[in-house]
Amino acid sequence: MQIIYVLIVFLLASCGLQPTPAETSTPTQPALAFATATLIPTFTPRPSATIAPPTVAPTIAPVLAVLTSQVNVRSGPGVQEASLGLLGLGTQVQVTGRNPAGTWWQIIYPTGSATFGWVTAAYMQISESDSGKIPIILLDTGQGPDPTLPVSQPKNQSTPTLPPPSQERTALVAKEMFVRVGPGQVYESQGTVTVGSTLVITGRTTNNVWVRIQYVSNSQGVGWVASAFLENVNLEGLPLYDNQGNLLVDLTPLPNGGAATLTPTAFSPAAADGDSEANPAVRVEFSPDGERQIEYASDVSSPNGDDTDWISFTPYEPENGATYVYLKLDCSGNGAVTGLLKKDGIVVPETEHLQCGNYDFAMRVLGGQEYFLVLSADGSGGPLRYVNYRVTIESEP
Repeated sequence: MQIIYVLIVFLLASCGLQPTPAETSTPTQPALAFATATLIPTFTPRPSATIAPPTVAPTIAPVLAVLTSQVNVRSGPGVQEASLGLLGLGTQVQVTGRNPAGTWWQIIYPTGSATFGWVTAAYMQISESDSGKIPIILLDTGQGPDPTLPVSQPKNQSTPTLPPPSQERTALVAKEMFVRVGPGQVYESQGTVTVGSTLVITGRTTNNVWVRIQYVSNSQGVGWVASAFLENVNLEGLPLYDNQGNLLVDLTPLPNGGAATLTPTAFSPAAADGDSEANPAVRVEFSPDGERQIEYASDVSSPNGDDTDWISFTPYEPENGATYVYLKLDCSGNGAVTGLLKKDGIVVPETEHLQCGNYDFAMRVLGGQEYFLVLSADGSGGPLRYVNYRVTIESEP
């Protein structure tokens, strides 16, 4: 074994091979990976949000209308409101709103100002299409459209055109007749209208016997004619007046439908009751301790049937000789009644005429003398006019 070991050492030495000493490794740091610096991202601010302006309710373009009569401009929608002034027949106004009932319209007043007034819709002429553009005004706020109520907006804001003349409520005159100051034959005549002429009508009495018209010959621009002598008349929706021409109900006129509303009604003529001045229907003498009141009911008609009733009464005689009686007249039917006070066959001067709808109507009389209240049917012609009435005459307490 030793011989073999010696041979191996000899061979290695002869080849010059020397054993490689173990390397003492110097620890080296591993190469750092190359890091690319990541920059902090630059903050790009978003565009500032533009705050939208508050939504403004669209401005309602005023609607043009024309007055069909002289009217009061009032501070609010009602006859009880203060008058701001007068506007004449034919005046153009700018309508900016209406009350919920549609009976009063708000207008710019005075024209060109930033203030408002109110006029009754009964005397405003406007096209049907434009009337739908008028917003409702809240009565408690007074001067602006109600933002909670829908408003029909026009598709364009072009200047509105005036309604055509055909939108007026009109009627044709079938027979020449007088135009009177008030609704009844007892009122003074102020002229005539001829057959075939066209009248603009603006009102009526409660029984449709008399019609209020535009009449330029009168300083106030109005007159009254008998409806029986009109053709193609539609009275539906017109304002109502009493027998003295005072406004009772302010309604909005409807467009002229061309259909007559005065169709004959199935009334029969009043039966003759045989009364007269010599034989009155009732006769009574008032006294402080006795009879103090007459209440009488009957009927009259014209142009056929009994057209006149007579009632006699004698007031009691006070110390000064003069006293008052108070009258009330209720009527129903399709006609009217007028009461005249007569004494000794003559109409008592300076006394007004009693008419349907009068209450607490006072007449000055002399005590101890007989008077007659003569009740006559309105003989305005045309179809039968029948009235059932109840009259009350009461002496002064």
